[in-house]
Amino acid sequence: MDIPRIKSEILMQLPIHFRTILSNVDFSSLQEVRFRCAKPLMIHTDSGDMMITEKGERAFSQKDSYVVSAKDLSMLMTAFCENSVYAYQREICDGFLTIKGGHRVGISGRCVLSEGEIINVTDISGLNLRIAKEFKGCAENLLPKLIYNNEIVNTILISPPQCGKTTILRDLSRLISQTKKVTIIDERSELAAVKSGVVQFDVGIRTDVLDRFPKSMGMLLAIRSLSPEVIITDEIGGKEDYFAVKSVLNAGCRTITSMHGYDTENLSSERKEMLNMFDCAVVLAKKNGIPEIKDIIKLAGE
Repeated sequence: MDIPRIKSEILMQLPIHFRTILSNVDFSSLQEVRFRCAKPLMIHTDSGDMMITEKGERAFSQKDSYVVSAKDLSMLMTAFCENSVYAYQREICDGFLTIKGGHRVGISGRCVLSEGEIINVTDISGLNLRIAKEFKGCAENLLPKLIYNNEIVNTILISPPQCGKTTILRDLSRLISQTKKVTIIDERSELAAVKSGVVQFDVGIRTDVLDRFPKSMGMLLAIRSLSPEVIITDEIGGKEDYFAVKSVLNAGCRTITSMHGYDTENLSSERKEMLNMFDCAVVLAKKNGIPEIKDIIKLAGE
C-alpha cells in the first residue's frame, strides 16, 4: 500500500486551505475525513475519531478545533466536482462522488424530489471523504479455498461494514483474472473506481468493468455481451439481484459477491434463501481493528 501516493492524490484534490491542514495528518491509519457544517473538522483512524486544529494537529476540545463553514463545503464540492458541479449531478443524486484514486465522498444535505425521484441534493451539510486503500495480496490465502476441481466455486462474502468485503473482492478479481475472464458490476464505483474511463485500482488484466450499472441489469448485460467466466459484484440484497444471480448461474458463469451480516444464521429469511444459490460463504469480522476471515462455510448450492 503506497501511503505517500494516497496522501499526495488526496491533498491535490482539496482546496489549498484544507491541503495545508491535512498535510500534517498521518495517512497510514486514516480511514475518513469528516467535514460537517458548523462543526469540528474530524478524522477517523484505526484508533477512533479525533478533532483537528487549523494546524492539522489533534484538538482536545471543540474550541481548539477547526470549525467547518458552509463556504468550506461549497469550496470542497467545487473541488471534488472538478469545477463543474452540474456534470456530477447524477452522482450527487446518488449521495456520493468517486474522485481520482478511487476515494469516495459521501454527501449529506437536503433532498429535492420530483415524482418520487431524487433530482438534486441542496444545502450541503456535510461531506465524508473515505480513503480507499488497495491491499494487493490480501486474498491470496483465500482464493485456493474457493477452488474445487480447478473451478471457482460460487461464493458470498458476509460481514458488517468496514470489515474488508470490497477490498477482498477487488483482490480476488485481480488474482482470478490472471487466468480467467472476469466482469465486475460496480454499481457504486467502489470496486474498480472508474474515473473518466480509467480504472483506479488493479482489478486484473482480463477484467471488464460495468461502472454504475444496477447489479441486476449489469449481470445480465455481462452474460449477453462480455462472455465472462466469473462475475464479481458487491452487496446483493433485493429480489432483482436474486433473480439476476440465478440467471448468471444458469448460464454457467461463476459468481462472487457479498452481503451485509454478521454470520449465516442472523439473516432475514429472504437473505437466507439467497445463500442457497452459493457453494461457499466467507464470514468476515474485525479483530483489534483489523479485518480477518472468521469462518468459511460450505453451502448447499443449487
